[in-house]
Amino acid sequence: MRTARIAFLRCHVVLAFVGLMIATMLVAHQAQAQSQTVNYSASVVVQNTFSVGGWENVTFGTVAAVASPTAGTQAQIVMQPIGGATTITAGSAGSQSRLLVIAPPAPGKIMISNAPPNTTITITSGGTVQLVNPADAVATQFDFTPAAVAMDFNPVTDGAGVLNVMVGGTLTTRVQAGAGSESGGYADGTYTGTYSVTLGF
Repeated sequence: MRTARIAFLRCHVVLAFVGLMIATMLVAHQAQAQSQTVNYSASVVVQNTFSVGGWENVTFGTVAAVASPTAGTQAQIVMQPIGGATTITAGSAGSQSRLLVIAPPAPGKIMISNAPPNTTITITSGGTVQLVNPADAVATQFDFTPAAVAMDFNPVTDGAGVLNVMVGGTLTTRVQAGAGSESGGYADGTYTGTYSVTLGF
């Protein structure tokens, strides 16, 4: 009887051990089945450039211009970038220079596109340039100083990355030289020059 009981207990111990091993194997198998390593790619496209177009050139219209050989405060037309309002002043402090408007001036326009949306754009106007009559080598030149601002004074692109910039500035007469270049006063013709505006973010 005692021998049978011992054998019975041994049988239970063996069964329990086998059951524990099976349970351990199942848990290990389940843990391995729940753990997976996957690989995917990551990428980024850099676009630091944006498009600048939609140019409308700055024009000071048509003027009657008088050059003065005497230095002083030169005549000038100041055109606002937005709206195109103008202020005209004659030469002073000895200068007899004059600018009289015949046809009204109009601001220039620059359109930025494909820029980051809702982003502030820095707008920096370039320095003073000369407007020259290429048909008359001795004609007196004009000085033009650009002034560029965002169309609504808010230099932030819209949701599509677009911003319009308006360009006005100041047109100023120069002292008429006594001889050589710029000695001929203002002859009829078209005076042109190239100015710069720097845009960035």
